[in-house]
Amino acid sequence: MSVARSPFRSGSTKAHRAPSRAGRASGARSRLRRLGVPLAAALTFAALGATGAAPALCAGIVQLPVAFQVKNTNTSQAPCTSGLPDGAMYTIRGHISGPATALRAGAGRAITPVTLYLFGYEAGEWNWDLKGVAGYDYAAEMARRGHVSLTIDELGYGASGHPANGNETCQGAEADVAHQIVQTLRSGAYSLGTGPGIAFSRVLLAGHDIGGSVAEIEAYSYADIDGLISVTFAHQGFTPYIIERSTVAAFGTCTESPSGYAHFISEDEFRSLLFYNTDPRVIDAAAALRNPNPCGVIRSNPPSVLVADRLHIAEIMVPVLIVFGDEDTLVWSRQGEEEEQRNFSGSPDASTVFIPEAGHFPMFSRTASVFDREMSAWLGSRFPAP
Repeated sequence: MSVARSPFRSGSTKAHRAPSRAGRASGARSRLRRLGVPLAAALTFAALGATGAAPALCAGIVQLPVAFQVKNTNTSQAPCTSGLPDGAMYTIRGHISGPATALRAGAGRAITPVTLYLFGYEAGEWNWDLKGVAGYDYAAEMARRGHVSLTIDELGYGASGHPANGNETCQGAEADVAHQIVQTLRSGAYSLGTGPGIAFSRVLLAGHDIGGSVAEIEAYSYADIDGLISVTFAHQGFTPYIIERSTVAAFGTCTESPSGYAHFISEDEFRSLLFYNTDPRVIDAAAALRNPNPCGVIRSNPPSVLVADRLHIAEIMVPVLIVFGDEDTLVWSRQGEEEEQRNFSGSPDASTVFIPEAGHFPMFSRTASVFDREMSAWLGSRFPAP
């Protein structure tokens, strides 16, 4: 695995200007920065050009409800630290989105790959399929480009099952649940809409924020996925802000919560710190859907990231894409973000992309179309659908 220097760190390489959303002149700061992105992906990106946002759903695109029965256990390599999972059965709810031809009834075994998307603190399924503001339904955009996506509410969030106490789960347990879903996707033993499930021969895992860590735990614990995408997550370069916030959430807010569920940050912080170059309507929509987090997840995050991940992340041997918003240095330093790719030393194909004019939620910035194209280009080049 080679790590190319960022164009903006090299005095001998010109900065590459990336197209942004159609109809928006973003000026000199609308740029794409890359680390180790193969030429094929760059050419694909250039050929696509600047396009406007797609409607949420269009002809030939379907989104079907799905439910998975899972057991709240932790067989991963990242131990729980605040309590043991309760071992109970729960329902995980979500939707599979994709081209109608790939998800038609009776499709049986699919040759189109599926990507399971996980999220981070405060979020939910809406992280990847935001409704109500045109142009920000990522799953629908991927479907329009030919990709199949599974978006879910994870255990303890949204429409999915909740342990009675939020300390009765953790990041390792969330990874275990993701593993159970991956295996079910491969077998097809689930209901898709009103019909039978589809068995996918290729399954990828993507995670945003601490969902990136959960995805990595699943990848190195079970070695059962074909590719990994980590969006807005790093293992080094932590800022004083996130160190202080993690400490307060784990030992203050969660200690004071009788239910074991708590918000990681306030609504004011959520609105003012996590979004960059974002339509206020998108911020309002996301804030209205914000979820409290299981405290077991909050408390297990530091040891998972600092101990388990560092011990095992090099064991991940599938293609890896790492994505950051170019303006996101709230949680990690720029150096920490640029060093993230080195952690995946076992992967034969690791690359990093910085999305221009985007912050912690690159899928919600006004340059979300750039994020969509980069994700689609990587998926299409590594895991092409027939």
